[in-house]
Amino acid sequence: MDADPRAMPWNDIDSFGKQMFSKGPGQAHLCQWPLKLRLISSVSPYFHKAHLILSADCAAYSYENFHSGLLRNRVLMIGCPELDGAGFTEKLAEIVRSNEILSIAVVRMDAPCCLGLADAAVDAVRRSKKDIPVQLTTVFTEGEIIE
Repeated sequence: MDADPRAMPWNDIDSFGKQMFSKGPGQAHLCQWPLKLRLISSVSPYFHKAHLILSADCAAYSYENFHSGLLRNRVLMIGCPELDGAGFTEKLAEIVRSNEILSIAVVRMDAPCCLGLADAAVDAVRRSKKDIPVQLTTVFTEGEIIE
């Protein structure tokens, strides 16, 4: 029995592209697995010329249009700087250093525990010595966002 090609879409880097992001209404806009920053390999084909979204674990649950409004055409990494420990920034820096990242969108909650998320992204870019734009979106517990 042949494996389902959706299970390992990055086996052929040339096939990883627009079709991985082409999703219809109501479908999840995920293009890779795993999602947790601490579980993601530092070097993967899905990081090739990627627009990243670094999101607080809880942001997708707080913002109704997370998939259609924020995640579309981006590679998702989720984490919590408070709960995931000291290696959070270093892991992100390793990903940025080792891959051709085009941009990083940070989605954080309006909560003190999320303050380190944007700092981690900015620090990772600084450590890489690359010129990568970092955009910040803040999600409020009421479900509103500010970019």
